[in-house]
Amino acid sequence: MTSERMLERDEEMANWIRDKTVSTIRANLPPEGTLGPEQCAECDNDIPMVRRDYGFSLCVECAGRRERNA
Repeated sequence: MTSERMLERDEEMANWIRDKTVSTIRANLPPEGTLGPEQCAECDNDIPMVRRDYGFSLCVECAGRRERNA
């Protein structure tokens, strides 16, 4: 296999992984316009309005920790 073909294959794989990740994230987003709570359900820190606008109930730190542990 030529190095050019290997680079093309790697780029295709990277694009597929990116697209799959974006699709998964979008599928797990709460409905837009659903206002979430002001404080995080796990640590009671304030949730930024942008996250509340999407209905999230966890702050960025707790959501990231939960995703890493999943």
